[in-house]
Amino acid sequence: MEHDLRGDFFQMLLDCYGLWTWEYDENLELRTTNSISPYFHGLLLLGRERKEAILEHGKQTTQPLIITNTIGTIWSVVPKHSAEGELEGFFAIGPTLTGEYARKEVEQAADKLNLSVKNKLAVLDCVRTMPYVSTNVLFLYTASLHYYVNGRKARISDFVYFTAGKETEKEAAGGTEMEHVPFLVEERLLDMVRTGNLDYHDALSESGSASQGIRMKGTDSVRQARYSVIAFITLCSRAAIEGGLSPEWAYTLSDTYVTAVDSAQNISQIAAVSHMMYEDFIRRVNQVRRQEGISRTIRMCCDYIEIHVGEPLSLKLLAEHTGYTEYYLSRKFKVETGQSVNTYIRRTRMREAKRLLATTNLSVQEIADRLYFCSRSYFSEQFKKETGMLPVEYRDRSF
Repeated sequence: MEHDLRGDFFQMLLDCYGLWTWEYDENLELRTTNSISPYFHGLLLLGRERKEAILEHGKQTTQPLIITNTIGTIWSVVPKHSAEGELEGFFAIGPTLTGEYARKEVEQAADKLNLSVKNKLAVLDCVRTMPYVSTNVLFLYTASLHYYVNGRKARISDFVYFTAGKETEKEAAGGTEMEHVPFLVEERLLDMVRTGNLDYHDALSESGSASQGIRMKGTDSVRQARYSVIAFITLCSRAAIEGGLSPEWAYTLSDTYVTAVDSAQNISQIAAVSHMMYEDFIRRVNQVRRQEGISRTIRMCCDYIEIHVGEPLSLKLLAEHTGYTEYYLSRKFKVETGQSVNTYIRRTRMREAKRLLATTNLSVQEIADRLYFCSRSYFSEQFKKETGMLPVEYRDRSF
């Protein structure tokens, strides 16, 4: 199979996301790229430490290598092997930023380099053109790139991670092996999502004792947890689609939780996001399966409430949305779901409040305002009725 960086796949990456693509030979000599500044961008990938890691990785496997550094840029590199297993070259996507906040950090780091004024300005100009792409989107396109290059599927959970700029005790001792959640445990977790199985707690506990997640070479524990959970979110979103959740809703949830992980400041917050995400996907798939006998109109109302939970909601608004009278819609909704429209709205807002308490630093007042409760005290009162705890108690237990 011939591979051309100007082909449809790579042109799509450039057109949709402004991503730069690269092709290198087996010695990491550049063959072709669409980067506007190949010299400076190439320096970010092929520093001595990173170049050695890429070459060593390429000799051993074709699994994608995710390369990050301490200032927030990220690359994905896919080795290409011949049919005989010989290394033939590398394909890469990057550099991208892992969050909008990273752009200033990269600019500050570049500004401290020992470069001439002309070169320093050129580097800063390159930094300002770096695209920001959510990590789960980059992971999906990396998996596609691997299939494009090697003709085989790559599991996102099998990606290998390398962070330049930090050395761990394991590296100093000569260890390089990456550890993952065992395949059977992972499949059990994802099968719970596909089937909407609410009895998932034992499987989740087993996964925690079986592995600490993705162990990434040369990185701190918070970064390790962040990438491990983002990979898990991506897998869960796909499993949820297989279980019947609409792709639009699954990707919306995925983006929401990846953003929450990116914003998390410590492992406790990241773990809280992971647990909330897993429970949320399972619950939604379970709800879809239980709603098989519910009419399209009522499902549309439920979806509208879920998607617009942070906006004003009322029976009148839903009636206008469906074209029914308020009286007819109210009765139809109660008969098919077993609860009133207002009860459904309140419970949906409570679920969203739990998520915000567990995964953000928003104050109780801010959450009450965001979810259209008339006051903090009323929100706290309703929350305690729903959960048996005050919002501050729920947040403390989540962490």
